[in-house]
Amino acid sequence: MPPYLVDDAATREDLALYYDEIARMDLRVGRMLAELERRGLRDSTLVVFLSDNGMPFPRAKATAYDAGIRTPLIVSWPGVTPAGVRYAGLASMIDLAPTLLEAAGAETPASFHGSSFAAALTDQTAPGRGYVFAERNWHNCDEHIRAVRGMRYKLIRNAYTELPLCTPADASRSASWYSLTARRESGALTPGQARLFEAPRPVIEVYDLESDPHELVNLAGRPEVEQIARRLSRVLDAWIEETEDFPPSRRRRADNTDRITGVKFSQEIPPLEP
Repeated sequence: MPPYLVDDAATREDLALYYDEIARMDLRVGRMLAELERRGLRDSTLVVFLSDNGMPFPRAKATAYDAGIRTPLIVSWPGVTPAGVRYAGLASMIDLAPTLLEAAGAETPASFHGSSFAAALTDQTAPGRGYVFAERNWHNCDEHIRAVRGMRYKLIRNAYTELPLCTPADASRSASWYSLTARRESGALTPGQARLFEAPRPVIEVYDLESDPHELVNLAGRPEVEQIARRLSRVLDAWIEETEDFPPSRRRRADNTDRITGVKFSQEIPPLEP
């Protein structure tokens, strides 16, 4: 059980349903592969399996923590990619289009920000990205979160810190959320669980993913990570400039879900503020 969730029967059942959903997805993917096999296309088809976010639970989906941004990326390419191997480097979904173009023998347009990881499909020792980047904008609540992740350390930058982190409405209508809010009301949350409800939040978060994979201990401000944080901040600034990211003062939008209770109080998406 992830330590930021309550270890009780309701949350375990919630998590079991998620695992069941994954099993059903596996079944459907298997049917698709069987159909390719039936048509004689399996050996000439490159198959990529991915998802759009991490697990749909509080402090996971719609966050910049690894539970929200670390997603499956499974490639099956008969005769090219060895079966059953795992790549240890970093890759980003923005790299997928350049990878497919290279695999097809086409050139990647200069305007693309991603880089091909085709070399890693045949050589698991090929170097990966030095850093991957993530952002969180409006999703039921307005956030402006930017993050940079290396192999070991991650830096998260929060622009709107006066309120707790927004849990999206689909995750706050779940048994795992109700267990968390019940524990909060009774004052029984662990420090790791309480991080979800803290306010104000820090502008800067720094995590050692090797010793703290669930990102519960914010190291920002500690002397031992000062140089690491400065380096990651410079890398993030360069990415923001390169991608022409918009500043926190622009594209503001009101919430339609309460950050404390998780109640979605409006079905309408509020307009962008001028």
